[in-house]
Amino acid sequence: MLSYRLAHASLKSHRLRTVLTSLGVMIGVFIISLILIVSRGLHQSITDQVSALSDNIVVVRGSSNDASGLEAFSPLTAAPISSLTDRDVVSISGLKEVEAVAPMMFLGGQIKGSEGDYQHVTTVATSDNFPNIFDLKLASGNWFEADETAKQWVILGDKLARGLLGTTDASGQIIEVKGQNFTVIGVLKRVDRPISLAGVDIDKAAFISLKNGLMFSGGVNQIGQIAVRAKSADNLPALEKSILSVLDKNHLDHNEYSVRAGRDAVGALSSWLNTITTAALIFAGVSLVVGGIGIMNIMLVSVTERIREIGIRKAVGATRRHILSQFLIEALLITLYGGVTGLALAYGTAYLITLQFSLPLVYDWWIFAVGLGVPLSVGLLFGLWPAARAARQDPIVALKHLA
Repeated sequence: MLSYRLAHASLKSHRLRTVLTSLGVMIGVFIISLILIVSRGLHQSITDQVSALSDNIVVVRGSSNDASGLEAFSPLTAAPISSLTDRDVVSISGLKEVEAVAPMMFLGGQIKGSEGDYQHVTTVATSDNFPNIFDLKLASGNWFEADETAKQWVILGDKLARGLLGTTDASGQIIEVKGQNFTVIGVLKRVDRPISLAGVDIDKAAFISLKNGLMFSGGVNQIGQIAVRAKSADNLPALEKSILSVLDKNHLDHNEYSVRAGRDAVGALSSWLNTITTAALIFAGVSLVVGGIGIMNIMLVSVTERIREIGIRKAVGATRRHILSQFLIEALLITLYGGVTGLALAYGTAYLITLQFSLPLVYDWWIFAVGLGVPLSVGLLFGLWPAARAARQDPIVALKHLA
């Protein structure tokens, strides 16, 4: 392995240049690996949710924003208002296949507690059926009953309770929701679902009654989503058709709403996530190409600087293959250093992200294969030409560069 030893010695003698050259590859590998790790964690979270989800849930959602092109990404684009109403809730509740219905009104705003306050917390105004439909358990306290909706009571998610009050045993404590005092009557058990069928991160949300929600919406019941539990999973296709039928009677435009089985709604997140991940990987790949061009440039400079070395090696018997392998190994080592460092930084960053957003940290073999295989491919691709140029040097011409 003479070629390896010579390549390693050359890189070691130019440490700063080696580090700076591998920096571009390191950044590219870091971004790509981080995207793959977080994306895989999101997929795993979705898969776990599908596995735990009951087969008899249907979700009715209001219209989505149909903006396209640059308009879809503009912060000035107006968000649509859901056209779902109390009438829809009553109509769906009256269907024979329905066991329970939970309308949801989504409210944003500030929540204050004795231990802290948060500016942007999602408060869900819903009914007493909500925890039963989504199989949520309480760590302490109770959920409000159907005849208690007028009382200013609130149920907190696990993380929100800890942040606001420093404990999950918070029953009886007073918090401020959008400027109004509410009494905490329960705290939900931690579920670790940052993306959930409920439409919110349950661990970081607050839950009040629909009647209290009207206090914040000026008396207008702006229902964003209706969750429906069927009496049996066998009735689900018939229930979806029945829901569509009653909604068609209540609305002039069927595009104002969508009806999906719970598993289909959660599964659709995977397709959306795949699209976002693919787009992000394409942009991240550009940094690797830039890093590869930098490697090729540095290797060409290195060949020019070391013509005398090449001449001496050829004079003492080194073949073109020996020279080619030496310089190619140098390019591969530079990218390998960047790949290993980038992959390690990606997992370190992903660990912090998963802690913050309650995602699983995955260690799939193909993530390591991509994190190390891609930079090695870049090194091979962009290091081949400089290595070939070094191997083609005429030993007589090269020896003329000797002092």
